Amino acid sequence: SSGINAEYGVPILLLYVFFREFRPSEPYLTPYLNETKNFTKKEINNMIYPIWSYSQLPIFLVVIAFTDTVKYRPMIWFGALGYVATWVLLVAGKTVLEMQFMQVTYAIGTACEVAYKSYVFVAVTKENYSKASLYLAGSSLLGRSLSSFSCQILHDYAKVSFLQLNYLSLGSVSIALILALLIPPPEKLERYATLLPTSSSETLDGNISVLQRIKMQFDAIKENVYLSYKSEQTRRWAYWAVVTSTLYFMVGNSSQSLWKDLEKDKEKRFNGYVIGTTGLLSSLASWILTKYSKAVEHTKASVLSLLTMAMAASTFIPTVIQNLYVAYVCDALFNIIVSCCMTISLFKIAHSLTTNLYGFVVGVNATVAGMLDLLVTFIVMDEKALSFNPRQQYWVYTGFAVTCSLVYTLFKCSVCVRRRKDDAVIRNRAIEAAPGTSGQLGRFVEESAENDDDILQA
Repeated sequence: SSGINAEYGVPILLLYVFFREFRPSEPYLTPYLNETKNFTKKEINNMIYPIWSYSQLPIFLVVIAFTDTVKYRPMIWFGALGYVATWVLLVAGKTVLEMQFMQVTYAIGTACEVAYKSYVFVAVTKENYSKASLYLAGSSLLGRSLSSFSCQILHDYAKVSFLQLNYLSLGSVSIALILALLIPPPEKLERYATLLPTSSSETLDGNISVLQRIKMQFDAIKENVYLSYKSEQTRRWAYWAVVTSTLYFMVGNSSQSLWKDLEKDKEKRFNGYVIGTTGLLSSLASWILTKYSKAVEHTKASVLSLLTMAMAASTFIPTVIQNLYVAYVCDALFNIIVSCCMTISLFKIAHSLTTNLYGFVVGVNATVAGMLDLLVTFIVMDEKALSFNPRQQYWVYTGFAVTCSLVYTLFKCSVCVRRRKDDAVIRNRAIEAAPGTSGQLGRFVEESAENDDDILQA
């Protein structure tokens, strides 16, 4: 362990994560805004919800840039304050502008998630990091699942209103803020250990200007981008990580709006049970893949192409069979597939890197996914653009998934065709250079064919 951080800081952090994730009002956010706050569906879908996508990316970049510099805890506090402000606005806010600001504060809370995960890395020794990460994931899953199930039970059987559920969420995130303030400072700091070269990291401790510091970080980022993505295998799996994350962001922003459109009886909606069960099944799927890492190790990228087509089907079916329970099942399948794709992609990326830049690659992938989500959200959701309804948005998400799958398939086909042409040229030259060596030529042709088969499998 690392002194007081492991004995005192990590347990407090685990409690902080639990109360941070225990937000029983979230499964019914859209019905709450529509039925209790009296916002129209168009205001919710096209004026309020898009603000999260616009805010998330710039806030995330700021958090990444300053988390190490400010020694983690201030960013944890910032995220906790963001959640408290979110539920204060949800309870007291009455205008569209206040709800839009609520989405900004919510983006602060979600973007600062990286801060508490980074704190764990410096609070425990390297040998205990995997165990601490597992406890952290378990605390987060417990908070989310318990909040979803308790939401449904309280609403159905105790007749707790949506407003009262939001008060419960406000109380929980307020406890999380108090716990965040009690987290002790990390005893060991490895600032920029994977971001800057050794000489630059040492220079940071001296008296240098802010502009010099920014330039050093920018130069290091450029160097790390090259080091991280020079491998074709890393680029391939990073592509799927970005595609999966983008789809997850887009569907997550529209799913409750679609459910609201499809519901026919307010007494027969089960958002809480669905979200809670989906979270547990997704985590179980991820755990199974982690347990059987040998099978994941031999997984080809074409499998993720097929899984992306399955995601496309799960977003298209609810728009054709307009039934709430069908939409529930499709959403569960979508999230389970997302969990599998992310687990496989991250595993492959970790094993393809030759340098200690895994966190950097994950951050870059998340940034690119955030940019794509922002662009698509503006085009299909914003009132100043196409302003699609939820069903039309799902059509766009289906098209996005199909396009990404086909683009990868066509790219791999073009690589195979180009490789076959190159092999044909080489074979012809071999024939011209040594027309009598038919045995050697036969072996050469067989080896080339085997190489082509390997490419097609990938």
